[in-house]
Amino acid sequence: MFKKVDHIAIAVRNLEESKKRLQDLFGAKFIVEKVNAEGQYKVAILQVGESTFSMLESTSPEGFVAKHIERFGETMQHMGIEVENLDQFIEHLHSRGVKTSAYTEIAGVRKEVLVGAKNPLGVILQVFEWLGDYKNASPEERMTKVWG
Repeated sequence: MFKKVDHIAIAVRNLEESKKRLQDLFGAKFIVEKVNAEGQYKVAILQVGESTFSMLESTSPEGFVAKHIERFGETMQHMGIEVENLDQFIEHLHSRGVKTSAYTEIAGVRKEVLVGAKNPLGVILQVFEWLGDYKNASPEERMTKVWG
């Protein structure tokens, strides 16, 4: 079912400080940064070795990132999971009573769905399938396309 963990998203209070800390401590390579006005957050994508991290900072006290930090502190907000076939995976989850939400698609790039934290991993899952040329693209190419 799962192909791999694609990225880990961390909710942070200060994006600039968190980026610097990740770069200083772990040699992270900055990829891209973007504001998501609709979602009320800023995101910075960094590469650490073979792993990708998304750092999320709220742009509103009402945003989901701010609420996450208020409840849990600066911690993992979600885990991005790549699957080969999202439609089959959704069908598999639904057949076992697991609900999904927020289905979205970026035409020709990826389609995704969210799985709430009440799953065996205990964290929100952003499950997606990369499409077309992005199935075999590097993390930098993928994230730059999505967020660039």
